[in-house]
Amino acid sequence: MTQNRLKTDVWVSAHIRQCHAAGTPAFVLHRGDAERGGLLLKINQFSSGCRLLQPQTDMDGDRFWMVVSGEAPVDEARADEMIKKRLAFDTDLWVLEIEDSTTSYQPDAPVQHF
Repeated sequence: MTQNRLKTDVWVSAHIRQCHAAGTPAFVLHRGDAERGGLLLKINQFSSGCRLLQPQTDMDGDRFWMVVSGEAPVDEARADEMIKKRLAFDTDLWVLEIEDSTTSYQPDAPVQHF
């Protein structure tokens, strides 16, 4: 069974537009594969630190965002180091930065810590 999936570049463009419409700056740090590239969100809350989120699908097919930067926010240099390591492993990865100075950004699916 083939599951229809939105192309990554389409999702990225739409998400950036949604962020901008909400007054939240968002931009692409790295362009990956347009059709099937993975995603990594860098949520930059400036003095409160950064979180890195990666989309996942649970056993029921429901989408959620997994925090991959750890339990607590990390400083921006550490977040950038983690991104660099992921890009060395996966050049098809898309990386978006969301500048969330008001800590009001909500991703399009629930966030879970593991």
